Amino acid sequence: MAILKTEAVVLKGWKLGETSKIVSLYTRDFGKVKVVAKGGRGPKSKFKGCLEPLTHIRIVYYDKRTRDLQLLSQADLMDPYLHIIGNVERTSLGLATAELVNKAVAGEEPFPQVFDLLTSVLSSIEKGKEFLEGNFWFFESHFIDLMGYKPRWDRCLECGELLSGGGFFQPESGGLLCNRCGAVKGGLVIERETLEILYWLQRTSLEEVENLKPTPAQKAEIRKMFDLYFKTHIEHMRGLKSLDFFYELTV
Repeated sequence: MAILKTEAVVLKGWKLGETSKIVSLYTRDFGKVKVVAKGGRGPKSKFKGCLEPLTHIRIVYYDKRTRDLQLLSQADLMDPYLHIIGNVERTSLGLATAELVNKAVAGEEPFPQVFDLLTSVLSSIEKGKEFLEGNFWFFESHFIDLMGYKPRWDRCLECGELLSGGGFFQPESGGLLCNRCGAVKGGLVIERETLEILYWLQRTSLEEVENLKPTPAQKAEIRKMFDLYFKTHIEHMRGLKSLDFFYELTV
């Protein structure tokens, strides 16, 4: 059994017995880990304030390769993202980000780039003042890339022509067909301006995304495209409840 130390973000928690808790964590050094926090829900718990979803913590835990649940020994608060938790739109968007990681990542594989992306986006959601959903689009765009499913938004998958006039989205192939090729094979119709936003998201900085001002039609297309893409490439992906709730808030 090894004693491991790392940073983590709390993705989700479940009650265990009368006072304990199971917590799904995304760690910087060891990927996704599930731990048991004994007495974690007790009134005098040493983990108090550290095991709520979206909390950024530093942890010590006992790791045994032969078991699925590890034992949490210590947790120290690094960032509670208080301004996320205090706002229902920020909370639902932050939880959608955590939910996506929890559903898309299967096991304990070190991936510090995903951890850094997650904490950066949560911090941006907390501090953002304009188009908050742009932070989630940025996360989806770059998370797809890190998971090895980066789509191509600029050229036709069939003939290689530049997609200057929009195209037909093919989620299983990771891109679009031009209007000529798509007229034969079909797909989800996407306008040129929407593709420009998606192409820009792959290349811009996180600080710039809240300046986006998409039209309702562009928002609908981007939401649909990301939803289809993750459901196509991530096994058992059935949508994100937190994201659906955010959409209800922002109709």
